[in-house]
Amino acid sequence: MSWKTINLKDVPTQPPVVPVGKYTFELTPGAKYNEAGALLAAGRIASDGEFTGRLVFFSYPDPESIDRGGKPNTWSATALKRLEVALGVDQQEGEDMAEFLNRAAGNKFGAKVTHSPVTDEYPTPRVSIGLFSVEPAA
Repeated sequence: MSWKTINLKDVPTQPPVVPVGKYTFELTPGAKYNEAGALLAAGRIASDGEFTGRLVFFSYPDPESIDRGGKPNTWSATALKRLEVALGVDQQEGEDMAEFLNRAAGNKFGAKVTHSPVTDEYPTPRVSIGLFSVEPAA
């Protein structure tokens, strides 16, 4: 396929949604913090058919923050620890979490993909990784 043969009227505006299921991911570089202090990361589907190479983004809220329901997000540190164990790479002394994830990029892990409920605001399901389903890659 080349740009000379593409007719944009035949190109969908949304890629196919990654189905719910269990996948193997390769952690990608580029982890960073957002304005609220959440740790943003992504994994690329490693070898699962037509979705191989597809990025799935995920995030860990600041463990000292409070969610919309007034509960602390302390669970976030536990979920990130599970990713560390699944990757088989230890955080180094003095290394912050974004630095750690960027250094660990390229390592694989398994996780379940889930979908958010479809709403009027979000008519296409949003794909996310089940942060507590993370495990070592098979």
